[in-house]
Amino acid sequence: MASAPSRPHRHRHPLTRLIDRRRRVLAALLAAVALLTATLLVRPPPVTTAAVLVAARDLDPARALAERDLVRRDLPGHAVPSGALAPETDWDGALINAPVRRGEVITDARLADPPARAYGPGLVAAPVRVADPGAVDLLSPGSRVDVLAATGPGDPHRPRARPAQEVATDRPVLAVPDEDARSGEGGALLLIAATPDEARVLAGHAAASRLSITIRG
Repeated sequence: MASAPSRPHRHRHPLTRLIDRRRRVLAALLAAVALLTATLLVRPPPVTTAAVLVAARDLDPARALAERDLVRRDLPGHAVPSGALAPETDWDGALINAPVRRGEVITDARLADPPARAYGPGLVAAPVRVADPGAVDLLSPGSRVDVLAATGPGDPHRPRARPAQEVATDRPVLAVPDEDARSGEGGALLLIAATPDEARVLAGHAAASRLSITIRG
């Protein structure tokens, strides 16, 4: 007996029928995913930034930096020069060693390095010409001294010498010049860290008084 003719399979899987009906939508979604993946692959990574200090205006090295002279700016990491000052740097009152144009990034190389800075904020380097060179020979950088001022002999305005006046107390020695560097003014020169007020008093005594030192431990 002849077999019955085969019939097409009318009951396909539901998922297959769904794909057939949504083929165009699925193709569009796959194309969108492929485009997004390609975009993510070629897009450069996020640029890292760093906060630095830049000049808010043209700056003159003749005066100390004030609060409004420098402002914060975020720059790409690759554009930040070595030694750039971070916003938290304590720069108020510092000096620059050359003129600076507005917008320039301030680096540590731009800041002057005052000799007395390491001994405390606001101190300056003050030269002291001591009457006794032998006392200065006992000093070296880092020694600590008191500076005394006394009326020199032969002063017609002060016929009787008075007790020496202490004009600088417990001050570190910054430098002791070599013998060859001493001038012919007599005595010996040394450089100490002092407050601006002490430096002015020392300058006033330099011409009218004999300066001497006592050496601390």
